[in-house]
Amino acid sequence: MSLSAHLSSQFDAAIDQSRRVIERIPESMYDWKPHERSWNTKDLATHIANLVVWGAMILSTDGLDFASEEMQNWSPPKADDVSEVLALLESNAAQVRGVLEGMSDEELLKAWVMRSGEEVFSSDPRHQSFASWVLAHQAHHRGELMVYLRLNDVPLPAIFGPTADEQSM
Repeated sequence: MSLSAHLSSQFDAAIDQSRRVIERIPESMYDWKPHERSWNTKDLATHIANLVVWGAMILSTDGLDFASEEMQNWSPPKADDVSEVLALLESNAAQVRGVLEGMSDEELLKAWVMRSGEEVFSSDPRHQSFASWVLAHQAHHRGELMVYLRLNDVPLPAIFGPTADEQSM
């Protein structure tokens, strides 16, 4: 199996899992946050949808420099409700699929560097950067969002197995 096929199957599963969690957010929770330093629910869900597009950047560039003028002037898209968050998730996922489809193993083995000016945070093969900064990063924040939902008595969807709320998958 090629690296792109492997990443595509993992990516599609992650998008499906994120969609199922985000769909559970009730409007009454949009501004709720568990702690003063935490994001509110809507902003956390929007972040999950926005970080997906990092996949296209990782797959199509040699790196990211937070100190660049482009990054200094960049701000992520905002969403006003769950339907907009889901639309953003799907749009970003389609963009990533379009870039990932047909990429060669050779392209996915090329280095991708995350930096801020001269300070290098990571320099890894593209496929590894994609797995870390898109798949694992999304899983981390999806887990956070599931805690938000649990703390508000919102039933959790089955993701990696049954939950106390959904016994069957």
